[in-house]
Parts: sequence; structure tokens; C-alpha cells
Amino acid sequence: MQLTYINASPRGKSSNTEQHVHHFVKAYEENEGCTCDQYYLNHYRKKLDELSEIFWNSENVLIGFPLYVDCVPGSLKGFMEELVKYKKDRKTRVAFFSQCGFPEAAHLRFMERYLEKYTKRIGCHYLGSIMKGGGEGLHIQPPVFWEKSTSRLESLGKVFGKRGILDETLLTKLSNPEHLTMDQINGLVPYINENLWDAWMKDNDALEKSFDQPYKTVES
Repeated sequence: MQLTYINASPRGKSSNTEQHVHHFVKAYEENEGCTCDQYYLNHYRKKLDELSEIFWNSENVLIGFPLYVDCVPGSLKGFMEELVKYKKDRKTRVAFFSQCGFPEAAHLRFMERYLEKYTKRIGCHYLGSIMKGGGEGLHIQPPVFWEKSTSRLESLGKVFGKRGILDETLLTKLSNPEHLTMDQINGLVPYINENLWDAWMKDNDALEKSFDQPYKTVES
């Protein structure tokens, strides 16, 4: 089986998207006869027609990208519009992987529905979408936090190579939690504030400005 993986993150090889999909692709390629050609959208921004031809000449395509506060990267939107222009009557099978910083998969569901509609509109077969919340800050999270996700991504890749499908049970497990409980939120927010936002501000010598209000209206 042939697979084309297109990393549509602006950060390319250094992205959180890449860290996730790596496990899927690695397990997929362990199946006999399964090959994967990898491309990075940030290398084709001025050559979208070339990447479009690669897309249309592929048997299976996996497009991976981040969701930035409910918005996809502009470069990905441009590529999707390019594919519409070059729409062809071929049965390319398309899957998506998307991750976001918010822990809950609920943030990804509206986009998931759009991706299914979009795939059908360009005449392709929709394989499904791999959705993962909590993807930001992988570099500061202990490896134990990602053992289950890594294992499930590898299982998804293995099954896809064997059967050509994205296993629905594994997709559901990987996307959990769909929503956080209030107790989870109360425990998570202080951790994020200290280890992500405050850490970045310390690195930039700006922690003491955390509560500045530069745009506050001054009453005369």
C-alpha cells in the first residue's frame, strides 16, 4: 500500500504535528509492502500546483496540521483551495490528522465535519480524521504523559497498513477526553500557567509584566 503524508504545519519537521504522526507512519511502514512518501507544505508554498499533482497521483493521502484556536494554518487553506481548482475524477483516499493545544477533542469536532464534506466535494474517498487534543508543549511534558497516545497512534498506523482503514475504537480512545471535568480544569490550569506561559515569560524577562494592562483606558 502506498501512502503520501503531507505535513501542513508551518513549523514543518519541528512541529508537534510531526512528533505525533511520526508514530503512526513508523508503525504503518512496519507492514510488508507499505511505503510512505513524506512532504512538507512549507516547502511548496510557491509550488502548490506541484504538490497538488503529488496529491492526485497518490493512492492514499494523510494530511497533518495543527488547529490554532479554531483556525487552520493559512497555508493549508491555500492548498485546499488549490486542490479544488485541480479537481480530478480519481478515487484518492484521504485521511487527516489534527492536534490542538486545548485538551478537549470537542474543539476539533466542527472542523472534523468540514473535512469530511470537503473531501467528498473534491471527489475523494474520506477515510476519517485522527483528532488529538493537548498537543501543545510536548517538550515540557514528561514522556509518561504520552505513552498511551503514542501506543494508540502506533496501533492506528499498524491497522491502517494491514486493513486500509482507521479503526474507530482507537480513534475514540486517542481523542479522549472529549470534555474536561471542573476538577480536571482546576488541576490543569495552574500547571499550564506555571510550566508554559510563565516559563515563556521568564525566558523573555517579562514575568513581572504578567498583569500589565497596556490597553486599559485611563480615566481622566
